[in-house]
Amino acid sequence: MENKTSKYFKYAIGEIILVVIGILIALWFNQRANFNAERQKEIKGLKEIRINLDSDLVEISEDISYMDSVRKGCAYVLSYIPIHEKPNTEFNHSALIMRTTPHFNPNKGGYNLLVSKGIEIIQNDELRSAISYHFESMYTYYNRYEKERIDFRIIYMEKELIKYFSYKEIPGSPYLGIYQINQQDYLKLKSEGSFLKLVMATKRANVLVQDRAYRLKNSIIQLSESIDKELETRQ
Repeated sequence: MENKTSKYFKYAIGEIILVVIGILIALWFNQRANFNAERQKEIKGLKEIRINLDSDLVEISEDISYMDSVRKGCAYVLSYIPIHEKPNTEFNHSALIMRTTPHFNPNKGGYNLLVSKGIEIIQNDELRSAISYHFESMYTYYNRYEKERIDFRIIYMEKELIKYFSYKEIPGSPYLGIYQINQQDYLKLKSEGSFLKLVMATKRANVLVQDRAYRLKNSIIQLSESIDKELETRQ
């Protein structure tokens, strides 16, 4: 009886061990499957953000180009008014360009999706921090600068331009129309001096926003390169 009991006890212990091993193996496979699923979500999220950054890079580069035109337009007007008694076509064109205020609209679809999944899904701590900083700080900060410039245009520039210039709509033209100023209004603009102050303020605001745009562009490029390196390690 003692021998049978001992055998039964050993058999029961063996069964328990096998059950435990089976449970541990099942847990391991389940954890592995969850891990792989998380990694697939991470890779998918990074790829979507990478695509979004490409479109953002194109847009911010175009905005910088527009701001170059604004800078040149302001410089032309500032140099033209003091030494000329009559307006010309280039002067009118420059006045129109000065009111250009490009609006950057970042594509945050991939980032928002990643946040909904939980941004901690990104294993690389440095990359996760860089992504959060770029989308939450860089874009927000740039938008604040941009909004201030747009508000300046609405509150001050539009009023001053309407005071002196008339707008003629031309469908299909680069700016959908042209500004025109007659001789009388030009001489009034020249004598009052308020328009020159407006142009100088516009030039200054444009320089500040463009400086932030260049920083944002560099941030987009650097983050894109970091994501590319991360994705290469997963291949």
